[in-house]
Amino acid sequence: MIALVGGCGLEAVAEALRAAGQPCAVLPDPSAAALAALDPALVYVDPVDGAQLGPLMAAALAGRPLDALRAAAAAHRDRRLAATAGLPRLVRGLRRPPMGAFGLLEGPPPALTAAIEALAAPLAGLRTLDVQGLWARHGIIEDGVLYTIGHGEPDRGALGTSRRTGQSAAEVEAGALAAVLAGLRGPPLKLLAVDLDNTLVYGEIADPGFSTRNPAWCPEGEAPVGAAEAALWMAPRGLHEALRAAAARGLLLALVTRNDPALVRRRFRRRPPEAGGVGAWLEALLLDHTDFVAIEASFGPKSAAIHRLCAGLGLHPSAVALLDDSPAERAEVEANGGGCAAWDGSADELRERLLTGLGTNGLPAPSGIDRAPSYRSRALSAAAAAAGEGAHRAFLMGLELRLELRRATAGDRPRVLELLARSHQLRLTGDDALPADLGEVYVMFARDRLADHGLVGVAWRAGGPGAPWAELAMSCRVLPQRLAGSALAALRAVAPGAAVPYRSNGRNGAAAGLLEESAAGVAPWVQLVWAEGGPAPSAEAAE
Repeated sequence: MIALVGGCGLEAVAEALRAAGQPCAVLPDPSAAALAALDPALVYVDPVDGAQLGPLMAAALAGRPLDALRAAAAAHRDRRLAATAGLPRLVRGLRRPPMGAFGLLEGPPPALTAAIEALAAPLAGLRTLDVQGLWARHGIIEDGVLYTIGHGEPDRGALGTSRRTGQSAAEVEAGALAAVLAGLRGPPLKLLAVDLDNTLVYGEIADPGFSTRNPAWCPEGEAPVGAAEAALWMAPRGLHEALRAAAARGLLLALVTRNDPALVRRRFRRRPPEAGGVGAWLEALLLDHTDFVAIEASFGPKSAAIHRLCAGLGLHPSAVALLDDSPAERAEVEANGGGCAAWDGSADELRERLLTGLGTNGLPAPSGIDRAPSYRSRALSAAAAAAGEGAHRAFLMGLELRLELRRATAGDRPRVLELLARSHQLRLTGDDALPADLGEVYVMFARDRLADHGLVGVAWRAGGPGAPWAELAMSCRVLPQRLAGSALAALRAVAPGAAVPYRSNGRNGAAAGLLEESAAGVAPWVQLVWAEGGPAPSAEAAE
């Protein structure tokens, strides 16, 4: 069930959803209780619709004060946001009035623009669907462009139809909602593996004329070609912006290219930053080799590169999608990539899929953690492990690993539940029944010189003195750092008489040796810290 909260065309969106077989309901201004009774899988809320913006526009055009009308619209917005808080929510982006009359007017009055920006400001931190941008990318003309200042709804006739797909504006919007819902229900997409040549840059990076064709990037030791403004316009910035948007939602980016790795790092570098203006825009928009958690640069099959990426990052290939301009490369990965999806389409189609497509437009995790630095740390550790035990141990000794343990608090529960839903390899039993009483629940935090990994582990017992440990679960992001054994050693010291079970569930083989590993104590490369003065006392420890 999708609950559509608001007005302004949402009935038409509901019709499109129902035609596609998706149950939905339109509720103009529901209470929190009414929404909870529906138990929606997704709530799509229009925070400020035409009923609030219409009077603002009329007053602005007449030169009347806007303060009272803006305050009323803000109160309406806050009621809708309060009613939908705590639910899987997607906010319909606030539509700005276009210029009107084919752009011949001077634009909306400044007071109206200021009022709308004030209404939009509290939405900045919420997961939002930019519906106005969605229509524009599909070639759908808004009625305010044809006539005069309006709220931004598209024309209902031919001009409100996508030039690219032939869909109506409502069908386009409904499709984006369906993609969000499918992403919430299905296995999560975690990594985008992106080709370099003829995808992120024009031509091949090894070409002697690379810098002339791609002046936004400047090989190490060379001078930039031309001005920053021209360099920006000559770059495939649409795809770069969409990849940055996907990364901001939590998707990891990796580079997979048929090139020498040293050449990639030397040549795929943004030109030196320039203060202000277009130079700052270029720096913030375009990607280079530093923006990827891992780089697989080799001349073998792309499917083999995908498998190496997954091994290094602890991911299954089914959680990976490949973006590559070559149909042959895509076909090879589809055949041998172990479930990795190879997306086809033009750069514009890939941009649209990244912004609103299945698996890329999902709601953010409750923790809001930026996992990219943590996965970079994991990839480096995995590479050291592949070089041999001695190299791996030396790497870990220099990693400055810090593991902090403490009792859980109520504020930890959302992240703990997320961890239990996402972690499968480092689990003693696979038990997800987190106790309501957090008295014997412990959480673990990790950091090293490369990344702050955040809350990476949880363990608990239930049943009082002598009760066994029910579960230890840790994020696979810290698997190569060998922290789980040290964490278990610390927990066994808290409750020396408590049994530590291991039950295979077919997915937790990585935890099979944790009991033996913990018997050796805390690893020498781990600095163990108990928060708030030390481990919480337990009956066993007290005895």
